[in-house]
Amino acid sequence: MGNFTTTLNGEKQMTTINAIIYARFSPRRRSEESESNELQKAHCEQHAFNKKYEIAGFFEDKALSGSDIERPALWAAVDVLKKGDVLLVYKLDRLARNVYLMELIKQAVSACGARIEAVEGDVAGDSAESVLIRQMLSAFSEYERKLIGIRTKSAMIQHQRNGKRMGRFAPYGFRVDLKDQTLLTPNLKEQKAVTRILQLRDDKFGDLQIVRVMNREGMFLPRDGKPWTRRQIEKILSNHLGRG
Repeated sequence: MGNFTTTLNGEKQMTTINAIIYARFSPRRRSEESESNELQKAHCEQHAFNKKYEIAGFFEDKALSGSDIERPALWAAVDVLKKGDVLLVYKLDRLARNVYLMELIKQAVSACGARIEAVEGDVAGDSAESVLIRQMLSAFSEYERKLIGIRTKSAMIQHQRNGKRMGRFAPYGFRVDLKDQTLLTPNLKEQKAVTRILQLRDDKFGDLQIVRVMNREGMFLPRDGKPWTRRQIEKILSNHLGRG
């Protein structure tokens, strides 16, 4: 079955779903007892025909274990998946022989905006072990995204300290160089305010205490001319101390 989209005149129009077929057989002495790649492909083709899928590719790994993560054809199949596509297999064990690897593959397919479909067998995998591993992988992915964000932010701060312009506006304490728009130069007036803020931080003042001191001393208001706020102090400390 295809996807249905609604046209401007309100009519439903069926769009084609592309299927990428993947097949694998294991390196075993009695391999003739398992489904050959040709037989798996035939089952998948029939399934695609019944569902009105358009077959967009066929990938096969020969004599490779389902517990082996190093399978060139499998990852080549994942690489060509596009949003809305289906990675079609005869049975789920053709993809993986253990829950961890299966969830890893599912995550990679989902990242492409695609899904896995098996001619025979359940794809969801809602056993306690599957759910636990799925949660662990999601947690690891979130941690990796945060780590990349921290590294990117640290790199940007370092570039700014080296005088490179990293955004449309110069951070507080700097101005865009008039001779070279890609560089920053210190804004001496704002740098004095930054120095005072950092001094207060070194003296163990909290963000709100720093706000009150800066406003009480009337030292160099922010660029908008209004009193200092906690958010502005946090941003300055983040830019100059790398605090996230």
